Amino acid sequence: MLSFEDVNVLGQLIDTSFGYSSTGEEKYQVPAGRSIKSHISGETGEDRLIVKFTTVVNLHGHERQMLDANHPGASRVKEESLKLTKDYVDALKKEFKEATGKTLRLKENSTNDSVELVNYNIFSPNRTVYYRRNSIFSIEA
Repeated sequence: MLSFEDVNVLGQLIDTSFGYSSTGEEKYQVPAGRSIKSHISGETGEDRLIVKFTTVVNLHGHERQMLDANHPGASRVKEESLKLTKDYVDALKKEFKEATGKTLRLKENSTNDSVELVNYNIFSPNRTVYYRRNSIFSIEA
């Protein structure tokens, strides 16, 4: 169970809308067109960190098979989401260590991804989709 002080520090580190985290543009090295947001949850009685990766992908006529999970384009986006999520978590652990002197241990409980069709026009071969990955980590400090 996290202490009040640990929750406060972790909350400030993951808050990108206000506070210290919002001013550091190069802090987590997330490329343009991609978003990583996270929040703390204690609903199950266990401290958890939920990390959400989102990007927009434009598909052309020959890339429509990307909606299939076995397509090479789909695996490329999947690998990118896994790498950026891992980089984000590693940077968060480092920042937490610098701020508190304690080690933040995160164990990945589950991860899932989804593709959501956003733009569909029968007269155009192009499609726009959201690719999302949600990862849930158990927190120990």
